[in-house]
Amino acid sequence: MTIQQRNVRERTAVKTRVRKFQVSDLDQVLVLAERYGSWDATTTRADIEGFHSANPEFFFVAEFNKKIVGFVCGRESSPPAETLDKWKSRKVASIETLGVDEDYRRRGIATSLLTALFGAFKQKEIDLVTLSVPAVEIAAIELYGKLGFETRAHFLWKRLLT
Repeated sequence: MTIQQRNVRERTAVKTRVRKFQVSDLDQVLVLAERYGSWDATTTRADIEGFHSANPEFFFVAEFNKKIVGFVCGRESSPPAETLDKWKSRKVASIETLGVDEDYRRRGIATSLLTALFGAFKQKEIDLVTLSVPAVEIAAIELYGKLGFETRAHFLWKRLLT
């Protein structure tokens, strides 16, 4: 899929290709994942390999001038039947990690990656998608809101010992 995206600040079109992850993308994706893709732990090579081996159909990259500028990994979840009933859902998936190079943000790349992932989810008849996002990632929260995600819960913590 080739998509024309527009950088609002620079008014320059960016031709991005979203495609399935290939093993040859691993090093470039790892660099992005280490910088942008996780919020509790640094993503490792083994993590990326695991995402790909477990769910290759749910792993996409965005490519610009033969450079990987973004990626997204998803997976099908297996909540208990009671949870599915409460969620009024038959099949659930989650967005595990999404990362876009800082120099390429606000050009529609994350939206393109998520659109490709949602298409793959729909092919598997997945009807509900979940994700977690750090509270400080305001731009990501706004993006997910524009894409129709709703806040379901808040994850809180309190440090007891310092």
